[in-house]
Amino acid sequence: MKKITLLLLLSALFIGCVKKNEMLPTNTLDNGLVAYYPLDGNAKDMTRFSNHGQISADVYPDRKGLANKSYNFDSDSSYFQSSNIPISLNTNYTFSFWIKMNSYDDGMAVMELTKNREFGRNPQIWQYDDSIFLVPTFQSHNRIYIYSLKRMKFGTETPTWNHVLWTVGNDTTKMYVNGIQVDKKAVAWPEYTNVDLTLGNSGNNGGGGVNYHNQPSKVSIDEVKIYNRVLTETEIKKLSEW
Repeated sequence: MKKITLLLLLSALFIGCVKKNEMLPTNTLDNGLVAYYPLDGNAKDMTRFSNHGQISADVYPDRKGLANKSYNFDSDSSYFQSSNIPISLNTNYTFSFWIKMNSYDDGMAVMELTKNREFGRNPQIWQYDDSIFLVPTFQSHNRIYIYSLKRMKFGTETPTWNHVLWTVGNDTTKMYVNGIQVDKKAVAWPEYTNVDLTLGNSGNNGGGGVNYHNQPSKVSIDEVKIYNRVLTETEIKKLSEW
């Protein structure tokens, strides 16, 4: 009788644990992830698409101070490039990355999305002084600004890591910094699919657009993630956590 009672108790406990586990949420931040570059000393894409890139830059500590866990694009030859990322720029997608400005200068391209490594109307992230802005169609009136990244976190004047993310959906582009929406615009993106990605000084590398002053980006970049869907506000805040 004691053995039967014990077995019944264990069975009930097991069934309860299974039901509890079934109710646990899955990691939604894996859903729709089509490119993930941790930049941990290499240019590997950690998704099933395996669109591994090429990189020539110095390794750098990440936002947690861990050595060789990000890249510093501060020289004329610093760049990262990958190809055929399966998104459409004029539909629904999310682009997420961490960035640290190491110098406050004018007119340096930080990131580009191109098609077949051609440029003209290609979307870019540019640095201007202590700010960056997104140009979806390479037209100045469509700029989406982020002001004063050096002061976005902790109220300091010291360069620090910031999480930057934008979403494109329903003809609307939204920009977030550290999980907070900072700008929103209706803009027309080029009809690019299976795009190429460039980080750093693409102008000097000859594989994409040309920097305004054709000089190094002077930024550090980490944890690049691209989704083929618009993330929710909860997911965006989760990605921005330190």
